[in-house]
Amino acid sequence: MKTIIFITGNQYKFQVAKKAVENLGINLVQKDLETPEIQSTELEKIAAFSAQWASNKLQKPVVLTDAGYYIEALNGFPGPFIKYANNWLTAHDFLKLMKDKKNRTVITKDCLAYCEPGKKPITFLTTAKGKISEKVGAKGTTSINEIFIPDGFDKVESEIPREEMVEFWNKNKDSWQRLAKFLKSKN
Repeated sequence: MKTIIFITGNQYKFQVAKKAVENLGINLVQKDLETPEIQSTELEKIAAFSAQWASNKLQKPVVLTDAGYYIEALNGFPGPFIKYANNWLTAHDFLKLMKDKKNRTVITKDCLAYCEPGKKPITFLTTAKGKISEKVGAKGTTSINEIFIPDGFDKVESEIPREEMVEFWNKNKDSWQRLAKFLKSKN
């Protein structure tokens, strides 16, 4: 079994990842490590840079994920800057930006980046869909999850039981399987 350090302080992200690697021969160990985040509109570049930095710092194989929320009516805003948008904007602020917008589609992108010390990182990108609600839902952990309705649901993420959201984020997300296949091909 391959042990990899999963860089995150977010217990929810770690829970999703642990579920994803069940039966893949990967043992994830969580490490809360603040990584530098380059300024880029390309999610893959941001995740790759952070993974390479963490791997070289820890001198161990690492994996991390970075996400972006691309609201079609806002020309893809906030994209990979969702972390900052969540700090700056409330759910009500997001809804003000969406006033009179007919297209409420959101494409979420999740980039898994893997790196070994001294090597180039590799990335795997997956997407999911949803929409922006018409009103703010229950208090959540972020502004976006108070207004994001994942495909297949009729309520915002903050009102959906965590177990169901873990399943949603893992559904159609083959990044971990692709990572496992990559690791096996190296041996």
